[in-house]
Amino acid sequence: MQMKRIIIYSTVLVAIVAVLNACRKDDNPRIPALEKFEWMPQFVKDQTTNVSIDGKDPLAFVGKFTLDKYFETDINPQKADIVMIKNGDIGNIKMIKPDVTTFPTTVEITGPQLETLFGEPILLGDNFTIGVDITTPGGKKFEAFPTTGNSYAAGITAQPGASPTLNYVSACVFDKNSFNGPYEVIEDEFADYAPGATVNVTPGAGVNQISVVAYPSPDYGTNRKPMLVDVNPTTFVATVAKQVIGDYFGAPPGATVEGTGTVNPCGDEISLSLNINISGYPEWTDQTLILHKK
Repeated sequence: MQMKRIIIYSTVLVAIVAVLNACRKDDNPRIPALEKFEWMPQFVKDQTTNVSIDGKDPLAFVGKFTLDKYFETDINPQKADIVMIKNGDIGNIKMIKPDVTTFPTTVEITGPQLETLFGEPILLGDNFTIGVDITTPGGKKFEAFPTTGNSYAAGITAQPGASPTLNYVSACVFDKNSFNGPYEVIEDEFADYAPGATVNVTPGAGVNQISVVAYPSPDYGTNRKPMLVDVNPTTFVATVAKQVIGDYFGAPPGATVEGTGTVNPCGDEISLSLNINISGYPEWTDQTLILHKK
């Protein structure tokens, strides 16, 4: 049995060698010439400039970034073209800076420049992705956002600290001071307000707190107290701890409210699901209240 295994192994080995010899480049001109080129782009945002786009004032955006090579020992390409796409659309690639040959190189980009490049205003949620097309010393081009051309090797983002592309997102950072002024009632499931009515919202005393003067409405109660809403500044989840909000006509004093919801960090929407309790009555649960800033 052992001799049989050796014979089989030897036969397979000979067959593999024969196949390899048959596939020499000289014997098959259809095999393309190979060009070995190792170069990996590395983008770094300048933290002294805007690292995101303020969704409330996108034209004020001024960002700066550096393009360098990830490995210091890499040979420079013939040239690099810094390009950008918007909202993932690889069919609409814009040139930011062509023919870069010196690394590192620093580039500044502004809100007005982005609007001019894409011919439309920057909206909340817009995502701008920057990459680089490289041309090797041998003249072969590798694209950052390929449709049919050559692309980078898979897995380059797995390198520690790798950043072969860069993103600027139009977003709002939560600031309680943005929640200030009259808000229109879009929906009030508890029916204290008709759609289109107005309630007042101000910043709360807490670090990430807003104050909503809603229940009871002036038509249904008195001794009205602000409803304090605490907001997670990262997730924008709103929490209304159980609290007294006022007295409803014809009912014992001390109506309470509690609940959860979300806010738009730009300050223009509050959406809550509330449990409202008036002594002597069944609790009203999951009552939707949606407010839009006027």
